[in-house]
Order: sequence, then structure tokens, then C-alpha cells
Amino acid sequence: MLTVLTSGKGAPGVTTVALGLALAWPTPVLLVEADPAGGTIRHGYGQGADLSGRGLLGWHVAARRIGAREAIWANTVRLQDERWLVPGVDTPAQAASIDYTALAATLTGLVGVDVLVDAGRIPGPAGIDPLVAAADKTVVVLRSTLASVHAAQAAANHIADLTGSTSVGAIRVEADSLASVVVGAGRPYPLGDVRAAMTHAAPLAGEVAWDPTTSAALSDGGPAPRRFDATPLMRSASRLAGLLASRSKEQDSLARTTARQPVSRHHERAENDDHRLRHRATSSQEPATVGGAR
Repeated sequence: MLTVLTSGKGAPGVTTVALGLALAWPTPVLLVEADPAGGTIRHGYGQGADLSGRGLLGWHVAARRIGAREAIWANTVRLQDERWLVPGVDTPAQAASIDYTALAATLTGLVGVDVLVDAGRIPGPAGIDPLVAAADKTVVVLRSTLASVHAAQAAANHIADLTGSTSVGAIRVEADSLASVVVGAGRPYPLGDVRAAMTHAAPLAGEVAWDPTTSAALSDGGPAPRRFDATPLMRSASRLAGLLASRSKEQDSLARTTARQPVSRHHERAENDDHRLRHRATSSQEPATVGGAR
């Protein structure tokens, strides 16, 4: 499953939500930091760790030599067990060199792992539309302010207008593939008001709790609270991750039932190949830390 997280203008916290979801995801997951404005996880959550050149730019270079799928796993770092990250580019100039159509095709071809993509703002400074067009679900992140809701509606309208004009395939964004998530309901508008405002743009899938201390640990590498997984932000992220993952499995099961397509030997072989590639690429890496806590 490929889930893309994005937002309208402003900074509602897409990267923090994406990272929180990745850490709470119930199955193996790969987080790809594809924001054309530049990645921040390395210098925040990763506390400036030396990643030995691993990242989206590294994927772009390595793909020519070893193939795009193998290059993805060669450019990951472990966040925790069964949770990986492809760090983003450092500058918008680097983002301009990334082939987002090829990236979308590569990510949709991964088997045995769910993929979350932090795509930043949409419309953005680079052509990230192929990622949105290829996504199984696109999630628009917003705050509970009037300005943020308006920006999220505009972003949702842009996403809904996307047709299959990219080379990923003739994909049209379906109604149930577009959702929204609010960060900090009640600041100032309550959850019900936000839900009503987003109903016809991108129906609200859930909320992420307003939790500045935990957010700082994720976004800035600040000290991690005790019992990190039990903080309001991570509890809400866990609920949301479970909901998104379960809906994806239901949709996949329904699609297979409708098409009456059993799991093929090719699919099983691809899953085994991906497992081998990610194990080989990441088995020797130490996971990143949150404020010094595993």
C-alpha cells in the first residue's frame, strides 16, 4: 500500500504526522521523505546522524547502476525494527533532479511492506503529482484553524482534479482514496466543525493529538518523554495508523475478490526479493533514536 501525506500552504505538521504514523504502523513500513522543499528528519528525529549518503538523492544516483528497487533499500536507514526511512534531499535544487514518476513506479512495485510518503505541500515546487496519482490513499494534513481548513480544501481539490496524465498509468483519484487528518482539534475549532468542513473535499479520517513535547522530540530531536509510546501524540498516531492500515487491507482484499486474482507466484517471488534486499541493506544499521531513547 502506498499512502501519500501532504497539505495545503502553511505548516500543519505533515512530517511530524508521517513520522509518528511510521513509528506506530502495525506492519512493516517504509517512510519516504519526498518533500521537494527538503527533508528535515535527519536533523530532527535523527539528531544530525551521519547517514553515509543514504537518501532520496542517493537513490536517484544508484538507480542507474543497480536498478530502482534495489537502490531504494540501499538508501534506507532503520528507524526501529521493521520501520525504515529514505531521508529526503537537502535542498529544493536537489529535488529538481529527482524523477518523481520513476519514484512512484518504484514504490508501488514494493511488496511485503507498506509505504508512507511525506510529499510536503501541494501544489509544490517540484512535480510530485505522480506520487499522488499513484497513491492508494492520499491524506491531507491540516490544523483546526479557518486558514488551514481553507488551504486543505484547496489542496484536496487539486488532488481530486488529478487524472492519469502521468506515465505511472491511467490512474484516476477515487473518492475513497482521499482523506484528511486534523492536528490539534479544538485549537480553536472543534473536531465536528472541521469534519463538516472537510466532508465534501477530503473526509476526515481521524485526528492527531496536540502534544508539543512529543512533537518536538519528533521534529526537532528534543528530549523524548517517558513512556514515549503512551504520549497523547503517539497514542493518537497508533489509532490512526491502525485505521489506515486496516482500511487498506480491506480495499486490497475487496479488489482481489472482485478481480478473483489469487496471489501469484510472481507476487510471492517479488515479496521474497524485497525482503532479501531490505535485510541485506539494513541488517548492519543501528536505528536512529528519539531524544536518546530507543
